[in-house]
Amino acid sequence: MLLALEKQYGLWMRVGSFVLDIPPLSMILQRAANLARPAVKTYLVAAGCVALAFLVELLCARPIGNFVSLGAFYPAVLVSALLGAGPGIFAALASLLLAWLILLPPAFTLASGDAQEVWQIVLFTLSTGLIIAVAGAFRKVQVTPNAANELFKTVQDISSEGLVIYRALRDASGRAIDLEYRYANPAALAFMTKSDPNRVVGGRLLERLPLAREHPQLFPRYLEVLETGNTSEAEYELGGRRFRSKVAKLQDGLVVTMRDVSAQHRSDEVQRLLAQELDHRVKNMLTTVISMTKLTANGASSVTELRDKLLGRFQAMGRAHELLVASSWTDAQVDEVVRGTLDPRLHSNADRFVIFGPEVAIEPETALALNMALHELATNAIKYGALSADRGQVEISWAQDAQSPSVIHLSWIERGGPPVEKPIGKGFGTRLLERAFASLEGSRVLLHHARSGVHCEIVFNAKHNLPGLSVSRIEMTNSDDPPLSSRPLPNTARAG
Repeated sequence: MLLALEKQYGLWMRVGSFVLDIPPLSMILQRAANLARPAVKTYLVAAGCVALAFLVELLCARPIGNFVSLGAFYPAVLVSALLGAGPGIFAALASLLLAWLILLPPAFTLASGDAQEVWQIVLFTLSTGLIIAVAGAFRKVQVTPNAANELFKTVQDISSEGLVIYRALRDASGRAIDLEYRYANPAALAFMTKSDPNRVVGGRLLERLPLAREHPQLFPRYLEVLETGNTSEAEYELGGRRFRSKVAKLQDGLVVTMRDVSAQHRSDEVQRLLAQELDHRVKNMLTTVISMTKLTANGASSVTELRDKLLGRFQAMGRAHELLVASSWTDAQVDEVVRGTLDPRLHSNADRFVIFGPEVAIEPETALALNMALHELATNAIKYGALSADRGQVEISWAQDAQSPSVIHLSWIERGGPPVEKPIGKGFGTRLLERAFASLEGSRVLLHHARSGVHCEIVFNAKHNLPGLSVSRIEMTNSDDPPLSSRPLPNTARAG
């Protein structure tokens, strides 16, 4: 008897293990385990399974000697236990009660029969307990991967980094000839031209992207990782964009992550160019400051005069730099440069300036040169020119050249000041104008020392200028009437 019980017990354990190993049945049981049913429904399902098993026992079970097989109850307990520990225990107790009360003799009584019946009940109890324990472990094993899969999918759905999983496709000799897409997250699909997941997963890399075969950072690198197992990281350009990717081996396939770093690459390039531009501008500014200091020191008669002149010129440069910083050193408006340079004078003597002209954008280098020129003209006018007299005025205007709209003529005309004397030699202001515009292609400065007041004309190019004007030069005349053809404007009567 005991031998028969052991055989029956072992048989049902093997049957249960076999059932769990069959993919379709395993899938059904897994789905049953994952049913998110209310508690009452799971107990009703367990009751139904026990009732069905009981019917099978009544119709099909055959006695073995004095012994009735209770094997039909085991699947009922298993299915119930997969729904939860509670339904499993309920099914086991219900099955035990039905077997003891009806199936095992004497029927319709809970009185125990012979020793064989007792062993039958004990074996059934132990077996169902083991089934419930195994089913509970199975549920835990299934819930954990499902939770992990859900977490993985959620993270990948919001990730900005593309992730692709490939499976190696090999020929008869075992050589990898292509890679099959097994998974691609939304970010990776966004990098692809045809981003329909149904068209990507199951497709082949070399069919979707033929150029990957020869691209050193794609298929050749993937094959190397497959062969060596070493993780690879690289940055490459593809389709006008720049990517940074990492490749690692996963069983007989690959995991590839990719990130579009085009914007970062452009930003790095801009930063590099800005650093170079900053270096260039700082050197130019220091050269200007050194030259200005030397020339000012040569013309100064005292330390006080040197200090005052240098402070005025440095402050003028500072105002010009403020204008350029406000426009990120891209350009500046002529009107802003004029008014910014003359700002200290405009506050106290606004009625003595007439300023007009169209909106014209100029390059940063032109703005700095114009700033220094206007500062010297204003300084000279205050000391010796129109602004040194009570009724003196200065007119500053600019206009586009009639034949070349990209060429600008700016005029400085002084009126109402003391008679202008012919300058003796070149002062600092004249030399500063020469230096300021000497490096600007197409610039020209014309100084005219008329008796009625200084006239100066500065010719320069607007932004996006048209080339072709002569190299910067400064011309000085002393006749009473300025030449109308050149429509001159400002510079100093005497450079201070």
